[in-house]
Amino acid sequence: MRRRPIPQALHEVFGEQQSATEILVILLFALLGTACIYYQFQLLPYNLASWKLMVGLLIVADILAGFIANFSQGTNDYYAKRSSSRLVFIAIHLHLPLVAWPMGADLASAALIWAITIVSALIVNALHGSSFQLFTAAALMGAGLLVLMQLALPV
Repeated sequence: MRRRPIPQALHEVFGEQQSATEILVILLFALLGTACIYYQFQLLPYNLASWKLMVGLLIVADILAGFIANFSQGTNDYYAKRSSSRLVFIAIHLHLPLVAWPMGADLASAALIWAITIVSALIVNALHGSSFQLFTAAALMGAGLLVLMQLALPV
């Protein structure tokens, strides 16, 4: 795939170079995923102010875009060269508690999921260059999903 240069303001998201296909998939995943979550949310008996719903959905779109972007070659290469930037990137992500607040979700569960995510990211980051990094990442993601299923969360 042909890589295209990315404007410097977007390096933390897409890296210095990214393929058009990866950018398209990232954007589509964020938009379609947010639309699916919005649809599911409309089926629930919540009555949120429109500004809270919009703030929550914007954060959800950012989470989904970042999730997929982190698996792209451009983003991965960018942070592979900047280990301190990766740590800052991990540390500033308070998305889940931020999306839980306007959406009226359980803040304790959101904080627990956030903490597990941050600890897992730090462990995977510490294994950079190790042959166990990918396996550990998959195991931690699986463990996180199991914890998530045990929480009494609405859809």
